[in-house]
Amino acid sequence: MTRGRRPTKALTEAVEIAGKRGSVENVAGRRGRAFDFLIIEPFRVVFVKVKRSHTSFTYPLEALSKYEREIASLNRVALTRITAREFWVRSPAGEWQYFLVRHDSVIEVRADGTYIPREVLPLESASPAGSTTNGE
Repeated sequence: MTRGRRPTKALTEAVEIAGKRGSVENVAGRRGRAFDFLIIEPFRVVFVKVKRSHTSFTYPLEALSKYEREIASLNRVALTRITAREFWVRSPAGEWQYFLVRHDSVIEVRADGTYIPREVLPLESASPAGSTTNGE
């Protein structure tokens, strides 16, 4: 599932995407490393781990579930005011998903590292007569 060949094509694409955010430092070395490269942005350093997936994820907990070991390893990287940890996943169709790994959560972010706010869904409540409050 998460073992196998290194995601060479995904890593090449990821480094290109990361280059738009700042200077990229590849981390040469063994397979078990917690991260694949660093992005050195003006005000922080981002540790990035890259994986391939057979599907896209609907919500961050799916990624956390599938890649629990890799995210746990990335979570061991020191998190300070000037560091961040991101987990990037490439689908077979070439689509990317990016996740920010915090102390207590994993949230989806954009390629530039900014937070993606969830849409607020309107709630309808039923009135005692069974009709909704919006007059229908």
